[in-house]
Amino acid sequence: MAAAASCSGARASQENAYERRVTDIGTGDGNAVRQAGGKITSVRKEYYGLLRPEIIAMIPEECLSVLDVGCGTGVLGRHLKERGVAEVCGIELAHAAASEAMQVLDRVVEGDVERIEFPFLPEHFDCIVCADVLEHLLDPWTLTQKLSALLKPGGCIVASIPNVGFHRVVRGLIRGKWRYSDSGVLDKGHLRFFTWQGMQALFQESGFTVERVHRKIDSGLNMKLLNLLLCNRIREALVIQYVIRARKS
Repeated sequence: MAAAASCSGARASQENAYERRVTDIGTGDGNAVRQAGGKITSVRKEYYGLLRPEIIAMIPEECLSVLDVGCGTGVLGRHLKERGVAEVCGIELAHAAASEAMQVLDRVVEGDVERIEFPFLPEHFDCIVCADVLEHLLDPWTLTQKLSALLKPGGCIVASIPNVGFHRVVRGLIRGKWRYSDSGVLDKGHLRFFTWQGMQALFQESGFTVERVHRKIDSGLNMKLLNLLLCNRIREALVIQYVIRARKS
């Protein structure tokens, strides 16, 4: 009973943090508002409508079917369809964003990706995108395994995940600080934290092979020089986020 209560409490905390963030980012411009019942009716496009070149670059050109988990307003999917991808589906938690995505994607499922029953056939997609999604989940390990079943043999997952081994986080820990913020590695909505080794394990344990990685470096000259002096031994501490392509084995 205690474990169930803990799980329920964590889920409620996750949902509250997610909805609070959606509200906060729209404050002042009128693009994110709530009805009296608390339902989000529209969403700021700057947050849900970002087109990220580093994600696009990881999606193989030959893909004909893509599932975008956390698809936002469908901006990535629209771009992929313009590029020639035959089918792009999405899953989105926020109602307003999902409503917009429905106008441009082939199919959009609104709901919590950890709770919903997937309405897709097994081995249906060539690629599944999880951009800044896995760290927000209670159990990204189980979800990764479930997503694997939706991929065709040889299909891939493209994911972006923040690095908790980032040097500013580590330096804060050394000083006894772990302060959550509205964005970044210590985003208030993050439930799981990964180092580079942890990310590799996440995919390997679900039957994937990491075949390509993009490292987003966010470090000043001093840290880069220190890394050179240490023969590249602290390279991963310079990385604030990884974009990974993992192939289904």
